[in-house]
Amino acid sequence: MSTGPQQVDVCILGAGMAGLTLANQLRQRRADLDIAVLEHRRFPVPEATHKVGESTVEIAAHYLSESLGLGEHLRRDHLPKFGLRLFIAGEQPIDQDLARYDEIGVSKVLPIPTFQLDRGRLENHLADRAKQMGIRILDGTTVQSVNPQAGAHQVKLKDSTHDTIQARYLIDSSGRRGWLRGQQNLSRPVRHGNHAVWYRIDGDLPLDEWSQDRTWQQRCHGSPRRFSTNHFSGPGYWVWLIPLASGTTSVGLVFDPQYVALDAVNKHERLLAWLADEQPLLAQVLGDRAPLDFHVLKNYAVGCQQNFSADGWMLTGDAGMFSDPFYSPGADFIAFANGFITELIAGDQQPQTHRLYQGYLQAFFSNTLSLYRGQYGGFGDRDMMVLKTIWDYAYYWGPLAKLYFSGRFTDVDFMQAAQPDLVKGATLNTGMQKRFRQMAQAGRRKGGQGRFFDHHHIPMFHRIKAELEQGDHPGVAAQLSNSINDLQGLSESLQQCMYELETGAELPDLDMLGQRAAFA
Repeated sequence: MSTGPQQVDVCILGAGMAGLTLANQLRQRRADLDIAVLEHRRFPVPEATHKVGESTVEIAAHYLSESLGLGEHLRRDHLPKFGLRLFIAGEQPIDQDLARYDEIGVSKVLPIPTFQLDRGRLENHLADRAKQMGIRILDGTTVQSVNPQAGAHQVKLKDSTHDTIQARYLIDSSGRRGWLRGQQNLSRPVRHGNHAVWYRIDGDLPLDEWSQDRTWQQRCHGSPRRFSTNHFSGPGYWVWLIPLASGTTSVGLVFDPQYVALDAVNKHERLLAWLADEQPLLAQVLGDRAPLDFHVLKNYAVGCQQNFSADGWMLTGDAGMFSDPFYSPGADFIAFANGFITELIAGDQQPQTHRLYQGYLQAFFSNTLSLYRGQYGGFGDRDMMVLKTIWDYAYYWGPLAKLYFSGRFTDVDFMQAAQPDLVKGATLNTGMQKRFRQMAQAGRRKGGQGRFFDHHHIPMFHRIKAELEQGDHPGVAAQLSNSINDLQGLSESLQQCMYELETGAELPDLDMLGQRAAFA
C-alpha cells in the first residue's frame, strides 16, 4: 500500500558512480542532510559491471582517494594503473612481436597514483558506505516522472512504498537516460560524432609476453605493461585494453565514422574481422576469447547548456556532459560537477554562484572537447601523438589539475582573480589543438620502427606533479601563473618541432627532447 509524498532534502536520480560519490560527499560535508538515492538496479550489483569508464586519471583518482577517503579501498580492491600507453604500427600491419610497434608511455610510474576500476565493485562499496552514513539507497525503484519545482521537486515512482518523493534539491545522475537534459531541453551540440564498441573477456592479457626481445622487455620497470590503459591506434581509431581486479579485461574500439564504418564493427565477429586487417596481432590474441558481453554506443559525446539551476535542480555525470573516453576524463567531470553541487547545496553561496560555476564547468568541458574534435585522423601518426600527449598532459596537469588539487575551483574570488591566466592558457590550448587538427587531416600512418618515447624523460612532468602533491597553499596563484608561462614556452617549442618535422627531420627520443629548456 503506497503512502503520501516522502520529504527529503536531496533526491539523487541514479546510484552509479556519479550519484553515489555525490551522496557520500554531501553527507561528509553536511551530516544533517536527508538524502535519498533512487536506483532501478538492486544492490549488490555484479562486480564486473559492463560499464565504460574503468580507467581513472589524476583528478578522479584524487577525488576518490583523498576527497572521499577511498584510498584503502582503491589500493586493496582495484588495480594500480601504469599510465596511458600507445602502440602505433605505421604503414604495415604487425601480426607478431609487440616490440615492432612504436611505443609511447612511461618506463616508470610517475608520481600520484591512478587506478583501473571495477565499476560494480566500486559502486557496491559506495552504496554500503552511504547506507552506513544514513543515506537511503532506494534500489529496485523505477522513476515514472520528474517534475522540477523550485524548493519542492517532485519525483513520481512505480513499485515503491511511496508514490512520490519531494525534495528541496533534485540531482540528475541518471546517466544517458538524462531525465532533466531531455525534459528541460538542455542538450547542446558538440560537433563530435564518434562511436564506441566494447566488451569484456575472462582473464588478463600479458602484453609483456607478446615479444621475446629482451631489450624491449626491460624498458619498463616495476610494473607490467598490462596495468597500463593500453591503446593500439591508427587513423581514425584506437583500441583499448584495460585489466580489472575482478579477473576480466575490458576491450573497446573508439572511432570516427569518417574512417571506420559502424556496420563493420558493431558485432563481435565483425570487430574481430576488422582487427584482422588493422591490428592482426590483437586479432590473434583476442580471437579465441569469448565475449562476456558486447555494447555499441553511437554519438557518445554529450553537451549540456545548464548543469546548475538556482531553482535547486542539477546534473552530474553523463546525465550532464561527456566528451570522449581518450585520456579517461569522464570521472574528472564527475569530480568537478560534484564539487560544485556540494558547494551549492552545503556551502554559503551567493545567488549568482550557480551561473559562475556553470561557466567554469563549461570552460573545462570546452577545453577538454577541443583535444578530440577533428583529431582522430592523426591517431595513426606517431609524431603527432608524441607531441600531442606532451602538450595535453602539460595542460591537464598544469592549470586544470592544479585548480582541482588545490580545491580552488569552487573559490569564486580565486577563480575571478585567476581569469586572465586561465584565459591565456585556454587560448594557448586552442592554438595547439588547431595545429594538431591540421596534422591530423593527412591521416598519416607512421610508426612500426620499434622506438620508445618515454614520458618519464620529460622533467616538466615531474615538477608539475610535485606541485600537485602540495595541494592548497599560499603560493597556488603564483604556481598557476607560472604554469601558464611554461605552457607558452612549451607551445613555441612544440611548434618548432612540428616545423622541423615538416622539413624532413626525424622526431628525437624524449630523453633528447627533454633536454630542451621548454621541457625542463
